[in-house]
Amino acid sequence: MMKLILCVLSFLSLQVALSDDVGRAYEWSEIKLVGVRPNAYDSGNIVPTGVAYDAASKMLFFGIPRIYSRVPITFAQLSTRSYNSAEIPNPPLDKFSGKSKQPLTSVYQPVIDDCRRLWVLDVGIVENEAERKTYPIKKPSLIAFDLTKSNYPEIHRYELTGEAGKNPLGYGGFAVDVVNPKRCSDKNEKTYIYIANFDENSLIVYDKKKGEAWSLKDDSFKPEGVTTFTLNGKEHKFKAGIFGIALGDRNKEGNRPAYYLAGSSTKLYRLDTKLLKKKGSKLEPKLIGDRGFKTEAIALAYDPETKVLFFAEADSRQVSCWNIKHELKPENVGVIYANPNFNFGTDIMVDSKGFLWFMSNGQPPIDEKMEYDVPQIRLMKVKTKRAIKGEKCQG
Repeated sequence: MMKLILCVLSFLSLQVALSDDVGRAYEWSEIKLVGVRPNAYDSGNIVPTGVAYDAASKMLFFGIPRIYSRVPITFAQLSTRSYNSAEIPNPPLDKFSGKSKQPLTSVYQPVIDDCRRLWVLDVGIVENEAERKTYPIKKPSLIAFDLTKSNYPEIHRYELTGEAGKNPLGYGGFAVDVVNPKRCSDKNEKTYIYIANFDENSLIVYDKKKGEAWSLKDDSFKPEGVTTFTLNGKEHKFKAGIFGIALGDRNKEGNRPAYYLAGSSTKLYRLDTKLLKKKGSKLEPKLIGDRGFKTEAIALAYDPETKVLFFAEADSRQVSCWNIKHELKPENVGVIYANPNFNFGTDIMVDSKGFLWFMSNGQPPIDEKMEYDVPQIRLMKVKTKRAIKGEKCQG
């Protein structure tokens, strides 16, 4: 009888361990860089804030802003073909191999659009003031690289100026809206980019065809209060306005709902991109609902196959989900992942093959650098259909 109990306990322990490992891609305590002398950088200061995955090339791209000193590479890549996470869970990162026309100053987030263009927003300024002699301030720029070509050439660049370029260290997430993906090679192809600024409580719209950008303001972009991040019993406070934005399904006219949230809020809003695309339009945001206590998030992603929005939460150590066909209220919000070591969800995305990727980096937007005894940079992967199975957001 005792042997049977021990076997059952062993099985349950193994089951917990396996379920704990499901979807884990990579994790790092410190990130090493390929081709850079170890004494030329501080590996503990290599902290990615954003991630994008190109399923066709099986390549991950990471934004590594120069928040701290001795960060020689601000944009990196990792081939998932070359590194099996089961064998090497913490591989080194390579410098981005694309051909940029100018050196990148500081990149927080990459986004891959429906034309397989890799977009980065170079904020043009480093957070670490002591490093500004090495990296002089320049105008923030939107830059696109062509992932369909082997050398990833730069194919587009636009400098943000005026109100659109104000306070670039406040830029949060951004979304790329390709109006008609079937016309990617067409010279008249229309693309819009929507950039959140959590310090200015503004949303910037860039019209690629017209080569013009403008800034929008609305009360729904403002924080509701203060967000708390807790580590080892100590509370760290930050306040952030509109931070995450995700685009829903296109209608026949090529317009989409833009879902967005403030970093210091549990509410979710929606805007029609028809209004965003027209400069001078009067905004008509709709409050969709409230996700519930302690569900603040800075990043969200939409999956068109399952009709589910996913949220990488700031302090709950979890990733939650909501099906857009349901009313948004706490009872309809599910949890697809929870782990006490998932500290500060910083980015989340759905790739072209229907896989959900989400990352934590353990570093909320505060002046103090967090210290951990376990790997704080975690990148997870799971099929969206598998993630929501049996959850409230399944349908």
